[in-house]
Amino acid sequence: MITTPELFAYKIDPELWSKKMIAPGTRDKQWDLVVENIGPEIYTFPLFTKEFCDMIIEYAESTGKWTKARHKFYPTTDILLEDIQLKEMYEYALKNYAHPIARHIWKLEGTSWNKNITSEDFIARYISSEQAALDIHQDHADYTFTVGLNADYEGGGTWFPRQQILANPKEGYCSLFPSVTHRHGGRPTTKGKRYIVVSFVRKGD
Repeated sequence: MITTPELFAYKIDPELWSKKMIAPGTRDKQWDLVVENIGPEIYTFPLFTKEFCDMIIEYAESTGKWTKARHKFYPTTDILLEDIQLKEMYEYALKNYAHPIARHIWKLEGTSWNKNITSEDFIARYISSEQAALDIHQDHADYTFTVGLNADYEGGGTWFPRQQILANPKEGYCSLFPSVTHRHGGRPTTKGKRYIVVSFVRKGD
């Protein structure tokens, strides 16, 4: 397994880490400048740099821990971030750069939307010759982040049938949507491999 110490350098120098790993605009908390509304309550914004995305893909592939056994009804080929020691780092990024955007957009207030928030975070992989798509479903969450990690594939994307919107963030861009009202599925990846990081976010008590 490869080692990527740069991914964990936020513990040593958070400011330098963010300059390397977090996309401009989001890094500076210029939310109204970088967040786009692409459909009813569906938003996209730049979250990570290409360098970050390349590192996390390479690291995930080197672990060889892909599984299809975690989800009974809507299985994806994926890896839980906690199973490859990336959970703490990713939670740090969400806490400082992604959750604040959700709170800003939807005016979410109170401890349950701030200190007590939790998420299930995993990397999913779609390959045209293996699992290329995912049926329409609903996430067990309050809201969902989906971060695209690469652009060298064709097809793919998250399709919202009721809203008639396709979100297909690439190379560090993140989509954000409320989970209760937005059933969705993964459109077929027709060429290459599509990598995404998905976060099912739930507020605390």
